[in-house]
Amino acid sequence: MEDSWKKIGLREELEQRGLLKQFSNEAFFDIYDKGGQTLYIWMDPSADSLTIGNFAMFMTALQFMKRGNKLIFIIGGETGMIWDPGGKDAERNLLSAEVLEKNIASIDKQVAFLLMNIKELSGIDCKYEIKNNHDFYKDMSFGDFLRKVGKYITVNTMIKKETVAKRIEDPDKSISFTEFAYTLIQGYDFVRLYEDYGCKLQICGSDQRGNGVTGLELIGKILGKTDAFVMTSPLILDSNGKKFGKSEGNAVWLSEEKNSVYTAYQFFMNVPDEDVSRFLKIYSLLDSMQIQEIQEKHNQHPEHRTGQKELAYRVCQIIFGTKSADQAKKVSEFMFADNKLELLQQSTSEEKKAICREVGEFTYSEKASLLDALVESGLCESRGDAKKLINQCAISVDGKTISDIGFELDPSNLLIQKWKKSMRIIS
Repeated sequence: MEDSWKKIGLREELEQRGLLKQFSNEAFFDIYDKGGQTLYIWMDPSADSLTIGNFAMFMTALQFMKRGNKLIFIIGGETGMIWDPGGKDAERNLLSAEVLEKNIASIDKQVAFLLMNIKELSGIDCKYEIKNNHDFYKDMSFGDFLRKVGKYITVNTMIKKETVAKRIEDPDKSISFTEFAYTLIQGYDFVRLYEDYGCKLQICGSDQRGNGVTGLELIGKILGKTDAFVMTSPLILDSNGKKFGKSEGNAVWLSEEKNSVYTAYQFFMNVPDEDVSRFLKIYSLLDSMQIQEIQEKHNQHPEHRTGQKELAYRVCQIIFGTKSADQAKKVSEFMFADNKLELLQQSTSEEKKAICREVGEFTYSEKASLLDALVESGLCESRGDAKKLINQCAISVDGKTISDIGFELDPSNLLIQKWKKSMRIIS
């Protein structure tokens, strides 16, 4: 990544990239533009992987880290046992300590991998720490918490928070005391981070602003300090106006174990033309001039989907690494190409394995009949179904339509197709 970002201020870059929505005091822009400060973001440990939604906040934090500031990732081991009522119509199931511990360890590795990829791609060596907020509370009794924290925030203030008010005002919904008290815990996290690590800035999604403001209030009342800040970023929404996330059912995971790299690649390949530039600003390492050049090239021939290809590849590079991004690109080219056989023949063994993971494969055996292959590979439900499709000229092998029901495969065959979109690689 070029160092052109050094020519503009932190605030300007956040605004250019569409990462800034609200802030408590503009003084923090100059302070953090100079570097040498500490900030934090909060990660939800309800699963063993982060999502594209978390990644947007991660990339927001990167704008601070690349200026020499240190980031603390707070993984909510304590708050993860309660959950935030914000944006939810009902209370979520609580996870066991064992599951949370497993999730936290997995997220820890994922964050380290992301930052390693960023260093390889950009040369930026980011400073960070990962903390579990359970450590702030493990030696604190309930009585201690009420005395140290509870007495400083009034119920009047808490019930006015939008996330709580929605659940209280709707007669068909409710909120438990557990979730009601959530904002106190997240607010006290900020107190401990300020006190123990000199952390004076929380950045969060706009739906978390209320919790951030509670932290500022507690820092003022408990520590007597007024030099802490909260900045929020806009929520990243899908085409239906839904927030990207696990509970919304539209999550794209930053884990190859939960979805393939190709799945993530195709997610970005399918964004509307009008979102390409916006998502490049949020999710890529490119500067504004580079993004403008891509947009201009895309506008010349939108049907070539140049912008989507750049977006998908560059995001997957950061999340999964260059090698995996290259494989996802190859799979995407294969899936939509007319010359599939030629691409298969040119593919490396690793690329072929990646293609097989997406389309499926059939293991060749001596004198394997096409009918058996169609059924065993799952392309057809029965031999009768297979015969019918062959008679309809719907089956091809290596790009050649097969009309012979008795056709037998040979070791040189690579690809069976049903119509155009259903296929199996022969291995």
